[in-house]
Amino acid sequence: MPGLLAVLLVLLTALLVVRLSPWPLLFLLVLLSGAGVATGARTEGVLPWLLLALGAWAAPRVYLGARRRPARRPAKAAKREGPKTTEETQALAQRYEILEKVGVGGMATVYKAKDKKTGRLVALKVPQERFVGDPRFVRRFHREAEVLAKLDHPNIVKVYDHGQVDGVHFIAMEFLEGEGLDKLIEERRINLGQATAILARVADALKHIHAQGIVHRDIKPGNIMILKGALRGDGVDPRGVRLMDFGIAAGKVLTRLTITGARIGTPVYMSPEQAKGQKLDHRSDIYSLGIVLYEALTGQPPFTGGYETVIHQQIFQVPTPPKQLRPEIPQALSDLVLKMLEKDPAKRPSLDEVIRGLEGPWEEEKGLPHPFYLLLGVEAKKGSVRLLDPKGTASRLISGIGSAPGHFSAPPLSVAADPQGGIWVSVFEHGAKLLHRFSPEGELLLSAGPYGMKPGEFLFPASLAVADGALYVLDAETATISRLDLEGRYQGRFGGQGPGRGTFQDPKALVAAGGFLFVLDYGNRQVQRLSLDGRYLSRYAFRRSKESEELRLLGGVGADGHRLYLYDVEAAKVRVVDFSGTLLASWALPLLEGEDARSLVELLPWEGILYAARRGSSRLHRLDLKTGEALPPLEVYAPVRALGVWRNPA
Repeated sequence: MPGLLAVLLVLLTALLVVRLSPWPLLFLLVLLSGAGVATGARTEGVLPWLLLALGAWAAPRVYLGARRRPARRPAKAAKREGPKTTEETQALAQRYEILEKVGVGGMATVYKAKDKKTGRLVALKVPQERFVGDPRFVRRFHREAEVLAKLDHPNIVKVYDHGQVDGVHFIAMEFLEGEGLDKLIEERRINLGQATAILARVADALKHIHAQGIVHRDIKPGNIMILKGALRGDGVDPRGVRLMDFGIAAGKVLTRLTITGARIGTPVYMSPEQAKGQKLDHRSDIYSLGIVLYEALTGQPPFTGGYETVIHQQIFQVPTPPKQLRPEIPQALSDLVLKMLEKDPAKRPSLDEVIRGLEGPWEEEKGLPHPFYLLLGVEAKKGSVRLLDPKGTASRLISGIGSAPGHFSAPPLSVAADPQGGIWVSVFEHGAKLLHRFSPEGELLLSAGPYGMKPGEFLFPASLAVADGALYVLDAETATISRLDLEGRYQGRFGGQGPGRGTFQDPKALVAAGGFLFVLDYGNRQVQRLSLDGRYLSRYAFRRSKESEELRLLGGVGADGHRLYLYDVEAAKVRVVDFSGTLLASWALPLLEGEDARSLVELLPWEGILYAARRGSSRLHRLDLKTGEALPPLEVYAPVRALGVWRNPA
């Protein structure tokens, strides 16, 4: 019994160790059990019960204590945040009546408050506590107020006061009720007139700050506030626009204070010189303003992607002209944006020129005034069918990828125009109709040609041609050509799989000219000429050499009323022949960066120029039809899949 009492005393003492760790207690229990056996103490019946009881008593303290530790950390954090907020507002309350917290950004908190002396509503911008210990940050914070205090312009946010109260730094500026331009753009709530009116006000504000020798350095939609009720019809109340956030103005450090908590360090609105870390001047702000104008007009920034990707684009790439994305944008306005986005600062317009360009008036083309337009099918989510004027400027964007009426799940396979001005588009969509006719304004007029193998049905309508008041459809899967009237009604078909002479092996393209049909019979390495009712007339092919019967691979066909244009893939040349098969000329087709010499080529002779587009390229080559001389190519800004011409019925 005395041995048992000794054991109990030792165990009670060991319980003190439990609060630090359970392992010493377990170790002692094992030792005591062994000691009991060695001394002959009768512990074997009692010790298991002691272990169970002590475990039940001690375990909650061991494990509950362990659970409390993580819980104590948030409690301490909450304790730090609570008094900080209280001390902050209490300190500010000496001069301002704090009404509410209206925003928390990455570096600052903003309160709505009332100045006790003047009764004026203000926005109090207060840096977060973790930044206050950095003297450089504090200097930049107050520098923003000092910069703004020098400025007096109706479109620049006003600063009334700045300083510190009991260690709490603040800037008191005018309280604005409104929304950022970024939100209006994202929600598509501004029209073209409103966008230009807003940016004209911002340009005027920039002109004022540049006159003071200040560069803003952070022009972006989130730093432009549109006051409540300022938007009016096709314009804006001139007093309802504010340029904000001068946290890095006139400084060299590319960090900034934001009221809205927007992304820090985004290169989307940086000028090329800013992206390269070079010295900046006022022309950098003009570039950034051009980026904002681009986004306001088109709904998207000119450059997107990851940080490094956008940096590279800002330095090296020219953006798609706004008019290519939204044809209703006046050409003069689209040109102004591109001038503002010149890589060379010396080529950018002055702010006076920008303001004049934004205020208009702009001469807009009404309707489709040109006698013809290039008709393109491209790989693009928006405007997968396009009409380009002879200079390559987009005049219409039709259809697209999506579920809206007149949109499809994939880009067009082919395009063609009929004499009434209708635009035919073929697509591949399993289980749906594959042929569609649009008006030049983009209205879907009819759909025909269901998916299937019966007469009037199609599996893969790879190419379209219009002749003699009918639509001809080449189904590459069945190697047949079907004839439909312009209402989409089936009238017959011909062709089929075979070695030639009216049958085809892997046909790729179909064109109509001079009362004939020409089929690129790719698998048989030839182009076949057929009558409009499907009778075989002749073929065009080139042997690799005089000694060889092997034929060269042909990858493109085009035709006018007298001549045929064939793309020789192996030589990367356009062979010009007359309908009798006589070779008239051979012209080299330039190979630009990113183009594949062995790809299929769309060929269109029209108005003295041979237009040629390698499939997947975003450029239209142009060759002089008299000399074969290469002319400057047209940039399409989207991969080309089909090429045709639309003639103005007016």
